[in-house]
Amino acid sequence: MSVPVLLALLLAGPAAGSALERFFTGTTEGAGTVDVIASRPHAMRDRARGRIDAEGALVLDQIVEEAGKPVRRRAWRLLRSGGNRITGTISDVNGPVSGEIAGDTLHLRYRMKEGPSVEQWITLDPGGRSARNRMTFRRFGLKVATVQSTIRKLD
Repeated sequence: MSVPVLLALLLAGPAAGSALERFFTGTTEGAGTVDVIASRPHAMRDRARGRIDAEGALVLDQIVEEAGKPVRRRAWRLLRSGGNRITGTISDVNGPVSGEIAGDTLHLRYRMKEGPSVEQWITLDPGGRSARNRMTFRRFGLKVATVQSTIRKLD
């Protein structure tokens, strides 16, 4: 689950047109590793297409491939809610997504429909053509999985 992972960093307000916004609009591709407790780490990849809608929200259509699982589609919609705050939705998330932008880092929090809570950090690398994605999944406060990936801008 990568880019996702994403992305909201961007939209209306003073950051419109920022490096983070430019990074997530267009096509991105992520590749990395999923490490689940009591299992061996396995590969994951994603490909996404992002755009800004008429309301200024980042809309991201993503396809995620994870070893041993069926390919899945995720739809993201993230919007600045004042200052550096982000709110939104993701299709496989239970309830709202919340987060904030600090410099070149987006920090998101949400709960997956299958249960675990997620904290995700996406940090733009110098040069703006790639980003590091780190996700931590927790159940009952205990870390049960992590994702580490690199996201590249393709266009």
